[in-house]
Amino acid sequence: MIIEDDFLLCQQIQYILQPHYEVAAVPDFENIVSYVLTYAPDLVLLDINLPGHNGFYWCERLRELTNVPILFITSRNEMGDTIKAIRLGGDDYLIKPFRHELLEAKIEAALRRNEEYQKPKIIELGSDLSYHMQLQSLRYKQEEVDLTPTERKLFYELIRKKGCLVSRTDLMLSLWETDQFIEDGTLSTLVSRLRQKLKTISGSSVIETAKGKGYYIV
Repeated sequence: MIIEDDFLLCQQIQYILQPHYEVAAVPDFENIVSYVLTYAPDLVLLDINLPGHNGFYWCERLRELTNVPILFITSRNEMGDTIKAIRLGGDDYLIKPFRHELLEAKIEAALRRNEEYQKPKIIELGSDLSYHMQLQSLRYKQEEVDLTPTERKLFYELIRKKGCLVSRTDLMLSLWETDQFIEDGTLSTLVSRLRQKLKTISGSSVIETAKGKGYYIV
């Protein structure tokens, strides 16, 4: 969706992009949020200098309601404007006049980043065991593994740092928000029970031990 008050430029952008994308432009500049939410675009091209409220204002309003990628297109080339645009939620900033190849490249990049961000991140652990990061859910053969709240939190702390050693102190701080007044064996017992549960379910304990240091998932 194009939000641009320069009619000729808006037409040019539509002409450039239509062979590859479905393109629409807002018909007026008073109900921009409504148009965007109704049209539900995959990306917004947003000018800063608009009638009434400027692009910074509309970017803030849109960010309250949607994570759609926003690419600013503007003749304003001050660094302060670029910084403000990004801080308000813009994904990129393109200064007029620009080559259409650069516009297309930035659109492709923004759409690609957004697709990767929205894609559910699933970590395969072998033996039909997988972890869904967004859901914080451990699954065996697509069925959720029944974990206690503490086991769930422990596994999340380890899986989000997969391949790295997580120290006992860091785990205790994450699980109990302190590294004091917790018996040294409490964490060891928790890990041991979780490892046994995983081994019983999948045949693999998944969690590795670095003796005296901490734990990790390969």
